[in-house]
Order: sequence, then C-alpha cells, then structure tokens
Amino acid sequence: MTEEHEQLKTMAEAGKRPDEIASALRRSEAAVRARAWQHGIDLRTVTGKRSK
Repeated sequence: MTEEHEQLKTMAEAGKRPDEIASALRRSEAAVRARAWQHGIDLRTVTGKRSK
C-alpha cells in the first residue's frame, strides 16, 4: 500500500489528472480521490489543468 501512496503523491505533484492516476494504479477515480483526501494530497489544482 505504501508504494501506491507514493505513486499517487508523485503523480499528483507532477500534475497528472485523477483519471490518469486511477488508470495507472488500476483503481477507480473515486478511490484515488478518497485516498488523496485521506492523506492530504491536493488534487484540486490538478483538475483545472485539462487541455483541450
């Protein structure tokens, strides 16, 4: 579980979107958002960076 947590944190800091993180970790986006919230990882800044 620790390795997944580190991957989540690293990917979020790198600006990856929650759906990209979920795909990489083979988890649902809801699970990624919940884990991020539980551990204080900010995904809000990531969600606004979507390019068209």
